[in-house]
Parts: sequence; structure tokens; C-alpha cells
Amino acid sequence: MSMLPRFFSETEGDDGMTKMNKFLSKEKATALLAAEAAKGQTKAKSAHVPQKKAATFKKFHDKAAEANAVWERPNLLALCRKLAGGDLAAGYLLHHILYVWNNRDHKLERKLPTWSCDQWLAHSRQAWATASGLTLAEFTKRALPRLRKNCWGFLMIRAMGNGPQKKLWVSVDVFAMQAHISGSEAVPWDMFHAALEAMGPGFEKTPANAYAKPT
Repeated sequence: MSMLPRFFSETEGDDGMTKMNKFLSKEKATALLAAEAAKGQTKAKSAHVPQKKAATFKKFHDKAAEANAVWERPNLLALCRKLAGGDLAAGYLLHHILYVWNNRDHKLERKLPTWSCDQWLAHSRQAWATASGLTLAEFTKRALPRLRKNCWGFLMIRAMGNGPQKKLWVSVDVFAMQAHISGSEAVPWDMFHAALEAMGPGFEKTPANAYAKPT
């Protein structure tokens, strides 16, 4: 038989030689050409990865996914927002409080009968607001009230002093906070994110229309 691509129909003559007959139809020639071009190739539907190679790829994929998951976990700011009830401004404030608490060696000491921790941080309201990236109004009317409401189990906030020396004292019970984070009452992350999607970024109240006629 001829080794040429079969674009012609072939028959074998009486003398054993191959005879070229008439040209094939366009459709049959196109099909034969595609078949010749596909020799040695694997079609997508019939592709099969060897078992050993598939196991190696899966092991590599799982290891990469595990390493990548470390960087996809909620960070400290996300945790602070969760602890603060979902409010972003309160999360910023709590994040700053914990940052200073963990990095500042010198803290004030004062013992309160109803509080387990005798260490404190003390700054003016304006200083707390500025360091947290908040305006004084955001700090006073939004962040601080939400921290008092949602973090009272591990965060003590007390106003102390008079006049210009009046400051806001803050103390963190680290052990109580850890129990609050990992305890049975902690809100799972999936439920927390679902709640955020429902309530919006800061679930702020709609500002009152100052020009509306009184009802």
C-alpha cells in the first residue's frame, strides 16, 4: 500500500502495484486530512493523566492551597471588627487599642475592685480618635459606644480626671478576650460575613434631612 496521505482512493492492481483512482469527495478528503493531522495527539475528551502523575499534581496542588490559605485568613483588623459587632469605625479603634497594648511596655497601674487587670492606657479622646484614624465625632458617637456595648467582657473603658487633664483610660483583659474569641458564644466567620452582607459596611443610620418639614 502507498505511504502517501490518503487523499485518493487506492486499489491494488493485478500486478501488485497500487493504482490511484479518482479524487475523493471534498468531505471525505477533509475528514482524512483531519485524521492524519491528529495522529499522535490526544483528544480532550479522551485525555487520561497517568495515575502517578495525577497523584503528584494533587499533592503539589494541596500543598500550594494550604500555603495560600494562611494569607487568606481574616487578619487582626477583621477580627477586631467582628469583636466590635461589625462596625468598621469601632473595629479601627479596637485594632489600635490592641496594637498599643501589645507593643507598649510602660502602662499605668490602677486597681479596680470589679476588674481583674490593673494595667491601663490613658489618652485624651482626641488622641484616641486621631491615632485610630477617626474623627472626634466618629470616635465619640460611633466607635466608643459600640465598643462599650460589644466588648465589655474583656475591655474596660473609664473616663478619669477633670478639666484639661480628663482622659479616657482603657484596660484589656487578654485572657477574657481569648476566651471570647474562641468560646462557644463566638460568632462563626461565615455567619459574621453573611451578616455583614445583609447590614452593609457600617450599617450607618441615614442622616436626618434638615430641610424636611416637621410632621
